[in-house]
Amino acid sequence: MRSLLPELAAAFCCACGGATPMSGGTGPGHPADVVQVRLFDPHGTELTLHTGLVDNDSLAVEVRLYAPDGHRLTDIAGGVDFDLRFMPGSLATSAPIPGAPLERLVHPTATSGSAGTQTVALHFPIDGSNKSFGPFHVQVEPSAHLGVSEMRLFDSNNVELTQHVPLLSGHTTRIEVRLYGSDGTQLTSVTGGAEITFHFQPDSVATASPVPQLPFWKDATPTASSGTEGSLFVSILFLADNVTKTYGPIQVLVH
Repeated sequence: MRSLLPELAAAFCCACGGATPMSGGTGPGHPADVVQVRLFDPHGTELTLHTGLVDNDSLAVEVRLYAPDGHRLTDIAGGVDFDLRFMPGSLATSAPIPGAPLERLVHPTATSGSAGTQTVALHFPIDGSNKSFGPFHVQVEPSAHLGVSEMRLFDSNNVELTQHVPLLSGHTTRIEVRLYGSDGTQLTSVTGGAEITFHFQPDSVATASPVPQLPFWKDATPTASSGTEGSLFVSILFLADNVTKTYGPIQVLVH
């Protein structure tokens, strides 16, 4: 992978029209102002030069747009449509995320170890123009890490929440993260320990706070009104080697 980085970095700069923007403000712009892009996961980790896709999970990928002077364009006149195109086409698929026009939900469709590229395709309805950036490196990675191959969620009454998390307005739900090995056995410990983070999308759906003495539990409290839908991403930081694995999105509904 290290041997690829110089070529990828060069390709990135050429495709985007200049050096990677490192700083600057934010503001609106027009289609002609978009000359650079960068890709990020829901936690703000940059994926531009390399996107790792877990072979049994989906990943929300956000594209951020930049002007020639390096400032980020947070609003494009007339809007913008965003798509990801993979090479080979069998590598992965992407789907729109409702209410998030600059994000796509990416799901790998190739086996672990497969590699390829993705290209950012932008369409600007206001003038019918199109721009593309890339290609950027993508690799499908094995799901298991330190013996962990599956994550499931349960509430304090042992009701499974892995597919759907119902939150009751005005109440806090205590949620447990359980980890499993490839043989389906629940793991009671992880080598070196782990830290759990909940990220709700949008952020206004709910908050999550730690539970003292229970590192694999979170208290989730809705902050949106009844009827609001959203998603939950669960990130696990494996302290032994500082690797983070993210699961989701998991549907969330405030009742």
